[in-house]
Amino acid sequence: MNYDVNRIFEDAAIKQITAELSKTIDSKLEQIQELQFSPYITGIDGLAKYLGIGLTLAQVMKNSKEIPYSQRGRQIWFKKSDVEKFITKNKA
Repeated sequence: MNYDVNRIFEDAAIKQITAELSKTIDSKLEQIQELQFSPYITGIDGLAKYLGIGLTLAQVMKNSKEIPYSQRGRQIWFKKSDVEKFITKNKA
């Protein structure tokens, strides 16, 4: 029997890469689902993404207390309901 060593190596590498990629995708999907159903937005970057604004503006909004938040140490939480109230109140 003749084995194509290169072909065997390629198949094993592809299977390994596919398995690692699948794990990464599953992990990211879990994170997205948790964020989607969570009643909270975490961090300034989360607020910026949620509102579709830059980090600097999100930080200014937090510092001016335009949107209520909770903080423990360096971790910050915004209630989605409070952010939605802010959006409704400040529609142009």
